Amino acid sequence: MYHKSTLGLALGLALSSSHALANEPVNNDIETIVVTANKLEQSIDQTLASVQVIGRAEIEQLNVRDVLSLLETQAGIQVNRNGGQGQNASLFVRGLESRYSLILVDGVRVGSATLGYKSLSTMPLNAVERIEVVKGSRAAQYGSDALAGVINIITRKAQGHSIAFTSGSDSYASLEGTSRFSTEHVDVALNAGYERTVGFDVLENDVTNFADPDQDGYDNFNLGVNLTHNNEALGQFGLVAQYSTGEVEFDNYYDYQESTADKTEYENYHVNANWFKAVGAFSHKVDASFSQDQDDSFGTGDSSRFATERVQLDYLSTYDFSDRIDFNGGLNWHQDKIDVTNNYDATRRDAYAVFVGAFYDDETFLANLAVRHDDYEDVGSEQTYNLAGGYYLHENAVLRLSQSTGFKAPTFNDLYYPGSGNAALEAETSLNRELGLRVDFDNVSVDVAVFRNELTNKIAWAPAPTADNPWRWSPFNIDEARYEGVELTTQFAFWGFNNAFNVSYIDAQKVDNSPDALTRYSDLPFVSNENVRYSIAKQWHGLDVTLSVAYQSEQKSTLITKIPSHTIWDLAANYQIQQQLTVTARVENLFDKEYIPSQGYGVDNNGDWVSDAFYHYNEIGRQLFVGLSYDF
Repeated sequence: MYHKSTLGLALGLALSSSHALANEPVNNDIETIVVTANKLEQSIDQTLASVQVIGRAEIEQLNVRDVLSLLETQAGIQVNRNGGQGQNASLFVRGLESRYSLILVDGVRVGSATLGYKSLSTMPLNAVERIEVVKGSRAAQYGSDALAGVINIITRKAQGHSIAFTSGSDSYASLEGTSRFSTEHVDVALNAGYERTVGFDVLENDVTNFADPDQDGYDNFNLGVNLTHNNEALGQFGLVAQYSTGEVEFDNYYDYQESTADKTEYENYHVNANWFKAVGAFSHKVDASFSQDQDDSFGTGDSSRFATERVQLDYLSTYDFSDRIDFNGGLNWHQDKIDVTNNYDATRRDAYAVFVGAFYDDETFLANLAVRHDDYEDVGSEQTYNLAGGYYLHENAVLRLSQSTGFKAPTFNDLYYPGSGNAALEAETSLNRELGLRVDFDNVSVDVAVFRNELTNKIAWAPAPTADNPWRWSPFNIDEARYEGVELTTQFAFWGFNNAFNVSYIDAQKVDNSPDALTRYSDLPFVSNENVRYSIAKQWHGLDVTLSVAYQSEQKSTLITKIPSHTIWDLAANYQIQQQLTVTARVENLFDKEYIPSQGYGVDNNGDWVSDAFYHYNEIGRQLFVGLSYDF
């Protein structure tokens, strides 16, 4: 059951805000076109989904250092960090862990087939032009992994030439640049960047001999190209490629007394060659892509490799049947191949899919329908759907209702990890329902959504003893979980200040159906029930200042200690000295707040796990960054 009082409050806030601010201007583009939600060009209203778009202008206004810092400004998204920049981090979308969100880069499925998700900690922000975030299941469009939503990162396609340098705390330094060259038929955009920091000691070191105190640094070098060729007879040809490589130093609790030796070297890239052609009412698009996600980790006397190579082919066709009705459909094939240190029983897997969609909009009612069939080698087939309806309360206000299903195929680790894999696993499945309202006026933008996502066949670890190993554990399809909540996003202008406010309430529960269970529902760990963020920005001639505050409520941990709530303030500023030259600055954790960003482990001084010793990752303290950018 939804909490009716919470829904009423959120709707009341949305409606009262639009009434009270009826005469104030706001910088809001209600015709923003997105393609991620339903694989065709639509305004956000027409998608009938919770969609946020983060553009390059917002990235440059906030002056954040990484993609995760940008994503956590959005409603319903929570990031738990294992330290500073480049370190591992958990991304929760509406309470669901990282592995339940599909990450795309330029529409290409990327990430690790062993982990089952893409780590965004080392994704270079200088290479990002725009991010489209779609919450709610999108399996009917994209297949496996999109139970919580889809995050599509579109890489840089700058409008001209630029260069920027930034320096800051922990010996941080970055240099980035872009270029663009165009002729009548060819357009080429280039981007490149390098950043490094010596970092700080990411794991708590309050107990003698627990871990060697050290600085855990990070560096990243990246290159990208976006090429387009237009031929009137043959159509549009494109090539997009992005490459990044670097090193992350970390603290390994298994090797706690030699943490200075622990590091990961990574090399990630994707290449996408595409063709597009419109013929009458039909359009056709073909994508061929190749991607790699590779980590080589080194410690005291040992090393490991986890690498994924993915080949993907997509065909998409759209049919403009009338002014009111559109259809689309397509075929997909991708193959995952892993290169790992350990001996897995299988190292390659193929997946095939076909889908169709129909979309209706008569400026009074809207409807979207999509169905998809996926067939995963060694796992089986899954059928998913997305059904959504909408009603225009006003030409700039749409009420929407949707229901969708999703699934996640077991990872290579789930199925084949030596000594613990379970080849009999089935796909995890979900049922997602959402009620939402989006209002877009010249003076205010509001989106409110109430959702419920039920996850079944959830993979969890349980004892699986064998004659050779009586302590063996293995993953099984034995869990259920329920995620429900409400989120509100609004932007408005008031007395010359631009304001952005979002709040989310998420109730993430594990469901226990066993007959001897003391309670059927229990809180899932690491999910904060309440997340609130507010930012206020002001422009004075060439100066642009943004003050942000973020509150995160306490989290349940897997140990005996709860992770307390915290509030963090950030300040960003940009000053345009002249038309082409800008000074940038950012202060993170303005008041140097001490807090616990993520749970560590219970370990005593001998390295043995104990439940009453609680160690945690350290917070990012107050940091200052100053930069200079030049456009030419």
